[in-house]
Amino acid sequence: MANKLFLDTNILLDLTLRRVGELESVDRIFELAEEKKLDLFVSESVITTTLYFLQKEKIDGLAIFRELSDIINIVPLKKDILFSQLEYYKEAEDGILYFMAAKANLDFFITRNIKHFKFQLPSLAALTPTQFITNYYNK
Repeated sequence: MANKLFLDTNILLDLTLRRVGELESVDRIFELAEEKKLDLFVSESVITTTLYFLQKEKIDGLAIFRELSDIINIVPLKKDILFSQLEYYKEAEDGILYFMAAKANLDFFITRNIKHFKFQLPSLAALTPTQFITNYYNK
């Protein structure tokens, strides 16, 4: 059974804008998804925020998401997420995304802003792309 990863907005921005930092690990995550070794998930807001930044860079984000649609699944925002422990997060959006992933029973929350995720549930580790690849797919 493939690990199920929720991807934070910064991960999709790294991939699509080719931002340095953890790009090698981000690319590896997407390669593993194409090989059906990982299942990738995002929220609607991750998609719309990424599209916004791609449009500002004059990049055809819709074409990119159409291409990625075979390997990316969408986690819906449900009202009960608003009653989660969002006050533990400096930015409510981070908390909402994290609890969406937890509610969907995903295995990992992948983000480059790991410092924003000091509060974590035992069932959902927040890791950087490099931490994930190093600890789970260093082959």
